[in-house]
Amino acid sequence: MPLDSFHAILKATMPERAKPGLPWRPQVNPVLFVHRVEEMDRGLYILLRDERAKEDLRGAMDPDFFWERPSRTPPGLELYQLAQGDARLAAKESSCRQDIASDGCFAVAMISRFEDPIEEYGPWFYSRLYWECGMIGQALYLSSEATGYRGCGIGCFFDGMVHRMLGLFDLGYQDLYHFTVGRALTDPRLIDLPAYG
Repeated sequence: MPLDSFHAILKATMPERAKPGLPWRPQVNPVLFVHRVEEMDRGLYILLRDERAKEDLRGAMDPDFFWERPSRTPPGLELYQLAQGDARLAAKESSCRQDIASDGCFAVAMISRFEDPIEEYGPWFYSRLYWECGMIGQALYLSSEATGYRGCGIGCFFDGMVHRMLGLFDLGYQDLYHFTVGRALTDPRLIDLPAYG
């Protein structure tokens, strides 16, 4: 995937200050398993949708993470490399061993603030965290298509594995949803049948 396409897809997930999509501070910050993006090192990255979350996340996550901004990251995109290396196995294993998480250009684990917003707003806010993940997922679907790629939500994943990988050991942050972006493969096993009637 060209770097410009990668940046365009990520920009689509960012809340706009002038027209925020949610009436609350962004709670979800995607962790990216980058596999095949031109001019990007393979590895683990985080996209901060709320720059105020940086110090809290940095304190909560593995202290060995780099937190280095890739040199060609455009303004307005708070993207940080956490670790360098082949992340395909980690993406696949944490997504219920599904190849789709490792065979694409990049995979996403949506990490949400968890305990604090539920204490602040109440139990009803739990579903709102998933709404926010859904909004990010829809932005990923649409922007992937717009750049000539495809996106796919991954509903089966091992959140505990992701928490351990990131060094998250309490309820401050939780992995709520996974996603992947890459080239589409047509499955010849899928067929169309006539409608009922």
